[in-house]
Amino acid sequence: MCAAAMPLRAARAASRHAHCLGPLVSTEAQKSGACDAITSANRLMGWHLRAGRLDAAREVFNRMPQRDIVSWNSLMATHARSGEHGSAVVTFAEMRHCGFHADNASFSTVLLACARMEALEVGRCVHGLAAKTGASRNVFVGTSLTMMYANCGLFSCLERVVDAVDSPNIALWNALISGFVMNHRVEDARRVFDHMTERNVVSWTAMVKGYVRVHELGWAFELFNLMPAKNSVSWCVMIGGFVNHEWFGEAVNLFKSLVSSGQKVTSAVLVKIVSACSGLKSIGGGRCIHGFAVKSGFVLDQIIEASLVMMYCNSLDINEARLEFDRMERKHVGSWNAIISGYIHANRMDEARQLFDSMVDRDKISWNLIISGYIKDGGIADAFELYSKMPEKNVEAATALMSCFIDNGMLDKAQHVFYNMPQVDVMSCTTLLFGYVKGGYIDDALDLFHRMRKRTVVTYNVMIAGLLRQGNVPEAYKLFDESPTHDLVTWSCLINGFAQNGLNNHALKLYKKMLRSNIRPSDSIISSLISCFSHHSMMVHGQQFHGITIRLGFKSHLLIQNSLIGMYCKCGEMIMAQAIFDRMASRDVVTWNTIICGYAFNGLGQNAIETFGSMKKAQIDPDGITFIGILSACNHMSLLEEGKHFFNMMTHNYGILPNKMHYACMVDLFSRRGMLEQAEELVKSMPFEPDSAIWTSLLSNCRLNGNGRLAEHAATQLISINPMTKMPYLHLITVNGSTKRWGAMDNLRSQTRNVATEKEVGYSRI
Repeated sequence: MCAAAMPLRAARAASRHAHCLGPLVSTEAQKSGACDAITSANRLMGWHLRAGRLDAAREVFNRMPQRDIVSWNSLMATHARSGEHGSAVVTFAEMRHCGFHADNASFSTVLLACARMEALEVGRCVHGLAAKTGASRNVFVGTSLTMMYANCGLFSCLERVVDAVDSPNIALWNALISGFVMNHRVEDARRVFDHMTERNVVSWTAMVKGYVRVHELGWAFELFNLMPAKNSVSWCVMIGGFVNHEWFGEAVNLFKSLVSSGQKVTSAVLVKIVSACSGLKSIGGGRCIHGFAVKSGFVLDQIIEASLVMMYCNSLDINEARLEFDRMERKHVGSWNAIISGYIHANRMDEARQLFDSMVDRDKISWNLIISGYIKDGGIADAFELYSKMPEKNVEAATALMSCFIDNGMLDKAQHVFYNMPQVDVMSCTTLLFGYVKGGYIDDALDLFHRMRKRTVVTYNVMIAGLLRQGNVPEAYKLFDESPTHDLVTWSCLINGFAQNGLNNHALKLYKKMLRSNIRPSDSIISSLISCFSHHSMMVHGQQFHGITIRLGFKSHLLIQNSLIGMYCKCGEMIMAQAIFDRMASRDVVTWNTIICGYAFNGLGQNAIETFGSMKKAQIDPDGITFIGILSACNHMSLLEEGKHFFNMMTHNYGILPNKMHYACMVDLFSRRGMLEQAEELVKSMPFEPDSAIWTSLLSNCRLNGNGRLAEHAATQLISINPMTKMPYLHLITVNGSTKRWGAMDNLRSQTRNVATEKEVGYSRI
């Protein structure tokens, strides 16, 4: 009995145990089923991604009841592949909000999205999170970080990112080289390249591209010839470098070497060699390339077809190019755009418009071309009318139209276009920013600048130049420090701004800082620095920069020669100034003005007048500044008749209306000759109100000639301009003293004591 009962108890116990485990087994089964469903959905998303069906991949994600980190990574990859990089970043944030921890793939994808958008601040935040979780030590994350910082122009931290990676591979080192190349830091790229223990074709090609980018074609070609293996990209980079620098013959020869090597010729290379034939205006070579394209199966390539049409436009008369265009059996929209561009460059806008109107299919390039053509032709109204008819307005056409309005002083219309654009980009914002700066609306410019989500080095340059023009040096220097990268224009803006605002030491310090950054100075920068030393006590520095101009090869640059003449003139070294002037191969009106004014202000008036005669013989038309120098020379030598002759010559011979400075020279000339009544009549005949310089000249000469009536009138005018100055009272005291009007002198001394004597407190701009 007991034996029979034992199986029954065991069965009941098993039944109770099974009842207790039932829900647990069910839950495990559900979990397993859910995991299988997620895995299947992830595989399906991956299959759609590989097939390029991005919408289908999104639909799979949206229908998933449960997701894992792979699902989120797949969605981010979907957004990134479709160019929706902002959506990829939003997906990353949403994933973290849902409680998922990012893995290396998540970080790599979102950082690449930040790189494409040049979203530096977001990228820094992601970098901080990756560093916190240790993901930044991963080689793939490190590569994405390197690309993000390089795209954003922050090259200073690239090597620190690489150093933080546990096991750098060749892809990471290549990313570092490419990052330096992208930011024109070719010396740094070469240093990394030389220290690499292993290199591949990507490493070599990146270095060749770097030398091409900084215009060192000799180094680029030497490195290209040393490459142990070349791919289609290598050939394309080198041939493209020759074409972009107009070394067309070298490009054609290299293409021949490519064909002889038996390597595959790509459509990208073919486009560039067509451009080389176009540059050489070699119609025979162009026809050979056309035949090669047909033979190689590129005849249906739309880009090559358009390049061939453009080649015919450049190499032939536009009518002959049109015949070649008409012979083509199939004409894609790119070919139509090319022939329209040819007509525009030939200044035959009406025929370009006829072709545009006859097009069945137009793309945005078609619209942009014809709008830009009208702008180039001066037809602003036609351009705006066509822009208003665009079915889908694009940022390129809008920006071109804005730029045209700004160049023609129509800022309000540029604003109207900007604020009615369907979307804006950094270029359109920078264009309006330039309009504000050009018009002197610095507050509006600053407001727009701070509202811009993305800024380029050009944006910073425009804003820095605008602030410096307003004399706001501290704010300009602040933006200079904030800018993630500086190009030659940035350095030039700030150095020139310091020089123009009299901050010579700051200009020199910044120049030295620029040299330490391995930036080669331009002739504009050297010219500004030379102007800083236009005083005899600082001439030794000017002479040093004279030597620098020779070492840099700027010796014959007109801008530099004019600056050197100006510097030596202001230092009183007229022999040296004349020596530079005599050696010049060509001279402009600035050159002549500088030497004429130099002679005038150094008391060598006769030399100034003789130089003016030489200027007329050289058939250089004088301007207002020329006559300031000539009238000053006459003034210094008291040549009244000659001064009157030159004053009349301005208007009658050259149509130059005298300004206050010209009148001031003539008033001073009359006054010095004791002809105060004539001077007063000249002041009354002026078409504008006299300034303090003219009244001061009259008052000073009244003191010398004892003309009390005119002295009192001139003093009254000066006091009305600046009530806080003592100078008019002191002159009047002298005049009354010469006529023994003692009572009036006592009254004037009393008034002088009542004038405030506060001095303006000095301050530094930095």
